[in-house]
Amino acid sequence: MENNEVQIRIQDVFASFLKSIVWIAVITIFFAGALGAFGIYKARHTKVSGSYAANIATKEKEVAEKQDEIYNLEKENATIRDVDIPFTENRIAKEQALSESRKEYAENSIYHALDPFNTGVARLTIAVDVEVPEDITEDIPEYLENEQRRATNACIAVYPFTDKALEKVRSILGEDCDLRYIKELIVIVNQNDQYVRLDFFYPDLAKAKKAVDYLYGEMQKAVAEVDPAFTLSIVTEFTGYEVNWSVYDDHSLHSDKVILAEKNMAADMDSLNDKNAKLELNTQKINLATGELNALNNELSAAQNALAAAQQSQSAKKGLVKFGFIGAIAGFFIACAFFYLKYLLGGKIRNRNTIIGRYPYPLLGVVPSTKKYLFGKTIKRLEGDPIYADDDVITAIAANALAIADTEGSTGNCLVGTIEEKDPSLKALKEALDGKVSYAGNILSEARAVKALDKCSHVILVEKRNESQIDSLTEEITKLKSLKKEILGIILL
Repeated sequence: MENNEVQIRIQDVFASFLKSIVWIAVITIFFAGALGAFGIYKARHTKVSGSYAANIATKEKEVAEKQDEIYNLEKENATIRDVDIPFTENRIAKEQALSESRKEYAENSIYHALDPFNTGVARLTIAVDVEVPEDITEDIPEYLENEQRRATNACIAVYPFTDKALEKVRSILGEDCDLRYIKELIVIVNQNDQYVRLDFFYPDLAKAKKAVDYLYGEMQKAVAEVDPAFTLSIVTEFTGYEVNWSVYDDHSLHSDKVILAEKNMAADMDSLNDKNAKLELNTQKINLATGELNALNNELSAAQNALAAAQQSQSAKKGLVKFGFIGAIAGFFIACAFFYLKYLLGGKIRNRNTIIGRYPYPLLGVVPSTKKYLFGKTIKRLEGDPIYADDDVITAIAANALAIADTEGSTGNCLVGTIEEKDPSLKALKEALDGKVSYAGNILSEARAVKALDKCSHVILVEKRNESQIDSLTEEITKLKSLKKEILGIILL
């Protein structure tokens, strides 16, 4: 009884793949080349996403802004450190030195110690007399005016007195101080180019009177040296205490300057502290900005690397390799699927396994395939073909056929099948049978073959591998059964 179930042996499928290995390789290479070419085209015509460039531009802008921020902070720090702080420190030093000098003056000055509301003073108002020469007869008033002015200026020019005169005054006063503190006690005033007023300020009126008289004498000597015709005379004199607003103004001005200097110095100290604090704050900002700049540079490098990776991923070579590999895999599986379906749906008798698994008739012999394959020996082993010479196999098949025909005791035996009569394997088989079993032909398409069966009671089916159809063989068996012919076996050429 025939088995209509489809039986698939892994060996047969693998053998079928090996037979088609060249075509599988060709299809694989074709798909690899086609998709590889597509990969090259895609790489050359596909632009990298603009987001990469935009991201890089953003990071570059942020880096530039951060660099500008650091540059401006460093520039500001350089100005503070090299200009502002030295200038402020120098001004503070000057103000401090001046303040100390003013304090020292206030401590040592006799004039500054005077009480402006009870100031001791010895004052002389001095007249300057000028003689008119006998040869001057015209413009005498003008001459007198000029000479009076010259004489008065000569008196004023005496101040400041010589150090020798100042030392004498210091000894009169009994003071132990610098001469500059003696000099400021003396005041000489020009009064309308006619009189000279000589003031000497000192709390001890007797000493003040003695000092002013001495200075008057020194003034007479100095004027006489300028012109012997000039003579001095005391018009008025005053020795006593008075309210002196000039002394008050001088004291106030000095005090105001001391206070202002201290105030300025305090302000400058605050300014210096602010500048140092600003310098430190800027330094902290620079350190923070430097850390942020390093982070931005790392982000910029990462963005550039991402762009380079994207560009590399779209390179022609990588596109060729990537899509070529995909194409090779796809082509290989498509080719395998195609030849598997071809094997599964082709309906041809491929090898002995096709007959053994399907029909209950003995397989009298199988002639090895004469077609050359790349892995021929492996294919033969998988399909169960003998590896002997074709002539020896055909002789053995003929012997089997004759033996089984004799065993059955048939009176007439013949060969039938869909194989063409001119087939070399069939001719060799007929020769090996030596005319004892004749070939009737194809009973499915030849009427003569059916008539030839009238002389035969037993039939041996002869089919051609990779050409004869399973359906045709089944139909032959069905027809032979209907003709009441005994099927001795099957031969596969």
